Amino acid sequence: MAQRKLNKQQQQRIRAQQDRTRKNIESTSSSDNPHEQQFEGIVIQHHGKQAIVEEQNGHLINCKIRQNLGNIVCGDRVIYQRSPEDQEAVILAVKERKSVLARPDFNRKPKPFAANIDQIIIVAAPEPELSEHLLDRYLVIVETTGLHGIIVINKADLLDDSSMSEIASRLLVYQNIGYQVLFCSVKDNQGLKQLQTILKDRTSILVGQSGVGKSSLINQMLPELELRTSELSQANHGKHTTSSSTLYHLPLGGDIIDSPGIRDFAIWNISEAQIAAGFSEFRPYQGQCRFHNCRHINEPDCAIKQAVEEGSISGQRLQSYQDMLDELKQG
Repeated sequence: MAQRKLNKQQQQRIRAQQDRTRKNIESTSSSDNPHEQQFEGIVIQHHGKQAIVEEQNGHLINCKIRQNLGNIVCGDRVIYQRSPEDQEAVILAVKERKSVLARPDFNRKPKPFAANIDQIIIVAAPEPELSEHLLDRYLVIVETTGLHGIIVINKADLLDDSSMSEIASRLLVYQNIGYQVLFCSVKDNQGLKQLQTILKDRTSILVGQSGVGKSSLINQMLPELELRTSELSQANHGKHTTSSSTLYHLPLGGDIIDSPGIRDFAIWNISEAQIAAGFSEFRPYQGQCRFHNCRHINEPDCAIKQAVEEGSISGQRLQSYQDMLDELKQG
């Protein structure tokens, strides 16, 4: 059955109800109503009309989702209610999100899949071949969502000295504009300690095309992954679905969200101005073009193109920006 669409007035009522619920839990002790206690937890996994929530004591509980709460996703902080003897609970409200990631549904409308992310780890590898254009697309998302972005080149053990130097040279453009680049290898443990440090005390999500080794990195970071998967299956009465986004706690601190199908996470439903804003090195030159609506393509006296000629902006990055505008125009 298709999800019922809500008009703006209904959405406003839902938000107002959730605000009241959030305020009530802050002012009311759970012991005031021992038969219907309210608690806070984090959504570890969501599927259909139910979600697995981690309670503050670390226990996992299966929760039904109250109707008209909107999209509840992995990483959401929620308020739920249950009686002490109940093995299931009901989610009453979603706490305010500090960030949310979405991808298009079948109707090209935004469908959130993860919330409260701090940073996006963009994973690439020598095989499949490194694509700067794909990196640029992910970095536009990083910049437009206001998150921290890290570039990880996985499978570094496949690189000899010559190919390592060639890829490092290609990535200098990203380091020069402020992005950290890390070379990793699960096979010989290269860069894994640095990656653990980057992930510590933050909520991260790994993105990248199929075959770059995201799952291998996650398995290396999570030595008790099978145990946690078993716990999730038990909380969901044996119905654990591997196609769901799942939040895991890292042993050294921090959380990581594993989201199957994340390769579909790309630029969409975005304006030309937002794409331009996604290229951080363009910012010092914004507003300096002759025309206020300059698209940095064929317009005269374009400050961005002048910066490329002077070597302050990479010509490759400008071309990538222009290619994205073409994709946007083509729909």
